[in-house]
Amino acid sequence: MNIRLLLVLLISLVASPVSAAWHATTPQAREAARIPQIAAALAATERFDKAILAKDEVAFSSLFAEDAVVNNPFNRIALKKDAINNMRTGLINYTSLERSLEYAAVRGPHEVLLMGEEVITPVGKARFANKLVKRRTTEIWTDVSGSWKLAVRQATIYSAE
Repeated sequence: MNIRLLLVLLISLVASPVSAAWHATTPQAREAARIPQIAAALAATERFDKAILAKDEVAFSSLFAEDAVVNNPFNRIALKKDAINNMRTGLINYTSLERSLEYAAVRGPHEVLLMGEEVITPVGKARFANKLVKRRTTEIWTDVSGSWKLAVRQATIYSAE
């Protein structure tokens, strides 16, 4: 095998996202995940997480509601434009992102509430780079003309090892 081809293959394997997944950790969450609105919001969540790991700014941006607001792990309030800038500048940069869903509920005709935990591995300029970070999360996803968008997010780090 050509040494250049081998190096390109090796670099692409190392640079590829390690994992992105969610799983229900309670009977309530497993049952709730079967509700069509919640299932749709969870599918959007998976696309959101994959966009983060792939550093796909277009997909990441498209999954935010225009008036989205985030209480982020930097202990700051961020709007959609701020979150996109954090990805662009490398402050959002992970090699893995695993979600545990503990609670999910439909809230009104167009909103879904998701609560649980994330375990991430930040790299580069991201806060706590190269550590295993655990954080509690709360998200509200909104159905905007048939497309689920992240409207509100809160993330609180409780462990960085």
